Amino acid sequence: MKIRRLFILGLLLFGLYARFADVGQKVYTVDEVRGILRASGVTSQEFIDTVYTGEPLTNSDLQKYQTASVDRPLGAAMSAFANNPEHPPLYYLLMRFSLQIFSTAAASRWLAIAFSILLLPATYWLCQILFASTAVNANAVGWSTVALIAISPFHVLLAQEARQYTIWALLAVVSSAFLLQALQINRGPEPTTSAQMVSTDPHSKNTWLPWLGYGIAATLGMYSHLFFTWVLVTHGLYVLLSEKFRISQKLLRYLVTSTGISIAFSPWVWVVLSRKDQLGRTTKWASTYNSSLLERVEHWLHNAGIGFIDFDWVPGFSNPISYLILGAIAYSTYQLYRHTPKKVWLFIILLMAVSSLAHVIPDVLTGGRRSLLPRYSLIAYLGIEIAVGYAIAQAFNTHKKSQGEKPKQATLKQFAAITLILGSLVSSYLVSQSLGWGKGSSTRTLAATPLINQVTAPLILTDADHTYILSLSHQIPLGTQFILLDPEQTPDYTTALSQIPINRDFFIYSASNDLVEFLQIAPEITLTPQSREMQSAQLYQAQRRS
Repeated sequence: MKIRRLFILGLLLFGLYARFADVGQKVYTVDEVRGILRASGVTSQEFIDTVYTGEPLTNSDLQKYQTASVDRPLGAAMSAFANNPEHPPLYYLLMRFSLQIFSTAAASRWLAIAFSILLLPATYWLCQILFASTAVNANAVGWSTVALIAISPFHVLLAQEARQYTIWALLAVVSSAFLLQALQINRGPEPTTSAQMVSTDPHSKNTWLPWLGYGIAATLGMYSHLFFTWVLVTHGLYVLLSEKFRISQKLLRYLVTSTGISIAFSPWVWVVLSRKDQLGRTTKWASTYNSSLLERVEHWLHNAGIGFIDFDWVPGFSNPISYLILGAIAYSTYQLYRHTPKKVWLFIILLMAVSSLAHVIPDVLTGGRRSLLPRYSLIAYLGIEIAVGYAIAQAFNTHKKSQGEKPKQATLKQFAAITLILGSLVSSYLVSQSLGWGKGSSTRTLAATPLINQVTAPLILTDADHTYILSLSHQIPLGTQFILLDPEQTPDYTTALSQIPINRDFFIYSASNDLVEFLQIAPEITLTPQSREMQSAQLYQAQRRS
């Protein structure tokens, strides 16, 4: 028993290390820099209008917008949040305060790590409530599940990004725990009148406290991510099915609490409805993607495995580990269904199914990539991790062995569990050591920064999208100079070139074809032929002659 505790403690400590490792040096994605920009109280268009002028400026001027050090009031930040209605403001508001306190962009990620760490005790609490009446010890299930989440490469990646996914996961777990607690406490005779339902006697007040906690956690959850809606749908279905669609006191109190959640979230509903066109533009990339069903199945198979083991494989049918993990998930779910009461397995299966189907069905019917993005299936991953945590606890359950389980069968289950844990450890270590794992197109900066940083006082001319420039700005010295041109405003290339000193070497980064073609024929510009490294970095090196 002592060895097991030390082993779990070791896994938790490793999970903490993996979350903090090089967190400030990793590539900032375009989504991260957009969020930090909004937290600074500046919209993308305001940033472009301010800095894309063709006039020289330094990287320190850009970094002001990534540390919330620009002099913009809280009202400006709220306006910037409202301009992106697909992202409710809770995380980004907390990010603003974090940036203002610590004055470093890394603070935006420290916040995500803090919520990821808080997810661990919250999950343990949920398991204590959920598995209190099962044959397998609730403590064992809780520690197994917490250990899986601590070393999951998926959760390590989420923790190292300045985005709202870790607070979404935390509030999903906390609200679930409060709901289950409320349903367990709320016992006794059913009410016959509405007055009895809202009775204010001391006992009734005590039974309302978990409902109050649920209402607060669920409201905050809605302000963390719009897809928290599927958590509420899961909870609603669970209450209805548990109460067998009867009008009971539990159902009535759930409806009262849900009404309060809806009222509390109505201000952001108004923001979304009043900016429907903006919402459609900013989410079009996720809702209009077309691919074959076979390609989608490849991604679903791949995504099922990366919650536990991720070696940065390309999605496909040829990876045997994906099938093994899918089999482990299916086995764990079966064991859960077979050996736990309905109130336990129903809740976990709904966690897995509702959010998954909410993305799979519209993607298949109308197109889109929501079901292909692992982060959107975060709630399903939590359900899967609880199910697998239960199976691992069951595999090491000494009481079950005494009931006659065959030694070879028990050994095989334990070997499978240890193999899964080792795979997660290796995956999370690789993730923690990589500067660009899971960063998508933003990793282009990894190729450019070594070439730029080897030059003393570099100068960069570019008309690239502002998000890629802000991503680059985190990887290069503050003294680096930029000349930024807005391709949407028909930039004056000649005037921009006049800002570059005679005989000065400079870089052209991620430039449009128009800018490159102009520089190729400009008589005062000498372009150095691109090496393979420069091509990979989307860089040209040039000099302005007299």
